[in-house]
Amino acid sequence: MFIPTLAILLAFMHPSSPTMTEQDTGRVSSTSSSLHEPTRIPDQGQLPYMCDPAVCDGILAGERASRLGPYRGILQGIARTHFGRQRNDTVRLEGMRRLSTLTDTGYLFAMPDVYRAERNDVRRAVIDHLTKSGEVGQAALAWTAVFGKNADMRLEASAAIRTPASPAVLGVIQIGLRGTEHATIDQAGRLAGVIDAWAAIPHLIATQYAADPVREKRDLAWIAIGTQRSYVQNLIPVTGDGAGAFQPVIGQVTEGFVMRVTDAIAIIYRTEVHHALVGITSRATGTDTSRNGWSFTAWRDWYNDEFLAIARARANAATDAEAAAGFAEAERRRHERDERHERHERDEPDDSME
Repeated sequence: MFIPTLAILLAFMHPSSPTMTEQDTGRVSSTSSSLHEPTRIPDQGQLPYMCDPAVCDGILAGERASRLGPYRGILQGIARTHFGRQRNDTVRLEGMRRLSTLTDTGYLFAMPDVYRAERNDVRRAVIDHLTKSGEVGQAALAWTAVFGKNADMRLEASAAIRTPASPAVLGVIQIGLRGTEHATIDQAGRLAGVIDAWAAIPHLIATQYAADPVREKRDLAWIAIGTQRSYVQNLIPVTGDGAGAFQPVIGQVTEGFVMRVTDAIAIIYRTEVHHALVGITSRATGTDTSRNGWSFTAWRDWYNDEFLAIARARANAATDAEAAAGFAEAERRRHERDERHERHERDEPDDSME
């Protein structure tokens, strides 16, 4: 997880060099303890977390440092010096080499946004650098895929994320799915589908649709159904030379009703989230899960009654396979030790020592 260090304080100070390589404000833990075991979706209350909430806190701290610190200014300076349409290949390569030396968390989170409008070679260099930057780089890639403003950058970042998803990536997806912007939630769901993030399934189930209240304080619409009848409600005298008359004033009476719409709720169906949910679960179980439709209850019952059993069975099989591989490796080493011991007793040269 991200652990605030001296670099957070330095984020508010002007750095002495644009190639500063101070260590990150922290690292995202890749241990299995950061991942939460799959649990039942409750009938009410909060959904189970995908990973330790501290991972999410660290990700938000790193992203905040990238905005408040000096990182963007330094990266923009490199862009002015080395990039742009008029720079030759040698100057551009030097700029990309400088980018590869910047490993602080603030730089990694800021790079995709600062260089989103640059040419393909620079964007590709940024993605490659994040791919090689461990868990912090994975977090920055996931943040770009979910919150990035450039569609091409989002696609490239999604393709560069390693699978199975690490706690850092799951933390970003969790932040996105718990957001309030429909576009962000869609992009988080899309990323979960691309990397087959099983841990995100309960959150995808819960965010397939949402009800947005309309906050206008006025009549939003009205519907009138009735019958109008005309009658003479008044007469206006009209006089002339040697003549007189009356001009009628026609009134109307409406019989029926008028329905005023003063409040409304708009149901938003998030198709990207729904398609990601169906894709992940269908691939995981080998069956078509689209039969659950858009019903939260149907998906919740399916997840609790069917999917958790499949997930536990696969986890147990993976544990058994890992234990078997460990036993086989231990036996191999024991056999090699026995052979060396026998050769030593026969005073034979040990080839493995040469």
